[in-house]
Amino acid sequence: MLTERRARILQLVIREYVDSAVPVGSETLVRRYGLRVSPATIRHEMVSLEDEGYLMQPHTSAGRIPSDKGYRYYVESLMKEEELPDETQRTIRHQFYQVGGSLEEWARLSAAIIARWAGNLALVTAPHAPRAHLRWLELVEMRPGVVLLVAVLRDGRVHQQTVPVTADLSQEEMTLIAQRLSGLLGGLSAAQAQRKAPDLTPFEEEVRQAVVRILEAQDASYAPAYLEGLRAMLSQPEFAQPATMLGFLELLDEQSLPRLIPFHQADPGGVVVIIGQENPQDAMRQCSLVVARYGQPSGVTGALGVLGPTRLSYDRATSIVRYMRVLLSELLSLYYD
Repeated sequence: MLTERRARILQLVIREYVDSAVPVGSETLVRRYGLRVSPATIRHEMVSLEDEGYLMQPHTSAGRIPSDKGYRYYVESLMKEEELPDETQRTIRHQFYQVGGSLEEWARLSAAIIARWAGNLALVTAPHAPRAHLRWLELVEMRPGVVLLVAVLRDGRVHQQTVPVTADLSQEEMTLIAQRLSGLLGGLSAAQAQRKAPDLTPFEEEVRQAVVRILEAQDASYAPAYLEGLRAMLSQPEFAQPATMLGFLELLDEQSLPRLIPFHQADPGGVVVIIGQENPQDAMRQCSLVVARYGQPSGVTGALGVLGPTRLSYDRATSIVRYMRVLLSELLSLYYD
């Protein structure tokens, strides 16, 4: 644990550096915050913080900046989250109720809100179940010999696939078949639907196999993240060098960035902060992440987070991620339980 004075100095250095992106000197702290000690005393304490690994001096003549260890101490011991104003919370909730129960629209809207509040890149995945389960299916005649299968999954996603049909079936007969198969396969995963072996007609068996393929594809698919705030992130001084900016843009071009975000480290009950070198991926070790999962641990879940340089406003990012996690979990319970 740091002494009260050193903790205060570390807190002020982080506040100054987050706002200015300029190394912080002792005279700046004394002048700006009215500290009742001399710059020499503050400088001595800053040297001690550097020796202990909480601060770094990028150049011998410059002030000091926080290290990853300094940011970690701040997040765990000094940070006070900013509460969203009540009016802002009401506005956000109203926006979600306007888009209804569309999972994809929830993800897009969440990303836009988080990016605007945090001033950095926001990533949000649409909620989905760990294993895809069928809710119900519908069959619609498209043209002679071809039927459209509409499969509605338990997490609300809708998938369509054409199925060939050789029998002469009316739309009324197909509706009855869809009702029968919904009763047989509703609530089942791909493996469960495959094991289900009732007495089916050839066409019903064709539909069952199509349902199994849809469920298997969803089990194997990676849930993409909706991204917002890229321009705000790349405008940060850390990305002023063309090589740094291009390297980050390559991650986006390869659509690999969402795969590098360790959403799995966040439990649905809380927010996780990952700072600089704590990132498991080399490509992410100049960045920090604030991530969370929303939804129900055993049911439909999604993930959201803020990505920025290590000079991140952790209190602001954590507050919006925590609020959006709670809000999205409530909405999922309201619409899909």
